[in-house]
Amino acid sequence: MFIHGIHKQADRGPPAWVSGAWIACALALLMLLAACGRHDQPLTPPQKSGELVVVSRLSPTTVYRDAAGELAGPDYDLVSAFAAELGVKVRWVWVERERQMFERLDRGKAHMAAAALSPAEPALALARFGSPFFWRNQAVAMRGGDRQLPFRLPQIAGLRGWVASDTQAERMLEALPPGNGTTWKRGDAAAAVDALHDVNDGRLDFAVVDSLLLSRLRHWLIDLDQAFELPGPRPVAWAFPRYGNEKLFVAAEAFLRRSRADGSLAAIHERHFGHLRRLDTLDIGQLLQHRESRLPRYRDLFRQAGQVTGIDWRWLAALAYQESKWDPAATSWTNVRGIMMLTEGTAQKMGVSNRLDPRQSIFAGARYLAEIMDSLPPTVTGEDRLMMALAAYNLGEGHLRAGRRMAESMKLDASTWAGVKRALPELARPDVAARLVSGPARGGEAVILVENVRGYYEVLAAAEPGGGPQRRGFGRLPQEFFRGAPRSADPIIW
Repeated sequence: MFIHGIHKQADRGPPAWVSGAWIACALALLMLLAACGRHDQPLTPPQKSGELVVVSRLSPTTVYRDAAGELAGPDYDLVSAFAAELGVKVRWVWVERERQMFERLDRGKAHMAAAALSPAEPALALARFGSPFFWRNQAVAMRGGDRQLPFRLPQIAGLRGWVASDTQAERMLEALPPGNGTTWKRGDAAAAVDALHDVNDGRLDFAVVDSLLLSRLRHWLIDLDQAFELPGPRPVAWAFPRYGNEKLFVAAEAFLRRSRADGSLAAIHERHFGHLRRLDTLDIGQLLQHRESRLPRYRDLFRQAGQVTGIDWRWLAALAYQESKWDPAATSWTNVRGIMMLTEGTAQKMGVSNRLDPRQSIFAGARYLAEIMDSLPPTVTGEDRLMMALAAYNLGEGHLRAGRRMAESMKLDASTWAGVKRALPELARPDVAARLVSGPARGGEAVILVENVRGYYEVLAAAEPGGGPQRRGFGRLPQEFFRGAPRSADPIIW
């Protein structure tokens, strides 16, 4: 009777409430699966969509916004060159933390990630890394001054510090003898800028950070100093989805091999980092003091000259500081005079009646620099154009041409500052100088001038907001990277 009742119930179908509940659950499950499918659906390959989606984070040593508000940086340059080779555009997607980059790759929401990333755990569980194309060191940053800084890790006993999580540096700290009193905070790599601020202001005793980041921020945080570098450089590579587009991965590997072989990778590194160690803390401190005491008298003149020539006025001020320390009465033993240190020939050419008149000197120097830039061949582009013009400002245009010919003879790229920079010191060799139509040249001094001007510009760009109208591509670091950690931004189609 009981069994018979069950069979009878089965013949009639499930009760209405059971049927409705199952249908509702099934529909919800189908909707969830459909949503997940849309959420995790891989991106169309860039070769088909025409768009390379790159996830990154803003950082002073990877991708940042320059003084004109445009994207810049070594990773930006390298990714842009790769995309140009593929014949596609780049869509940058910004996140704040490294792990967010790897999560996007794991979910198939980006074709690749580029932000000075290192193939290490736990990232290897979420992403596939290409071959390392650069190596970067980790350094211990501390406040400088008169005290003697430590030169190895055990000497930081009892100090308070900061280190990025899941790094070799963290493991080195953990390996210190127990009970030595050293304490440290752990954080995402994106917080390294904040940590350096804390060290500079005395809230922390040390921070373990990328040595290039430390060198760059020392142009603004002048109390910082490098105590020592940790052993074992850290490899840098691009990251890709583990099960992503194999054709894109192979293309990236081939592109990087060619970039190493033809020198373009070295040129990018030189463009962004070649000058960072030229200025020391005393140089920067003196510049900032003169910014308060001397620059106010000439700031408007530099601004007006920048508007006339289209060159960011801070480049002009940096050049003038290198030449005269903003002293309008400066005179060299060779009779080069004035705030822009003009020769008699240059002053005559530019219509200057009194080289000691700051207005005449600044406007003439700015116009002379612009004329040199305009005279360079079209193969010299971007910031390389300005760097070579600065070298010619010091050496003369004839010697710059000789330096470019020397670069060609050395199988270097004469259209990049990286190539010409290596060739210019050769002009001082007696056997080379004897063959120069323009005579002997102190090419090494021109290299030093250019690197100093680059460093001074970065300090001024951080301290002096607003460069005004400028020729495209001559910006460096905006103020935001000296005022806190990089922040997220909306995706930008380049």
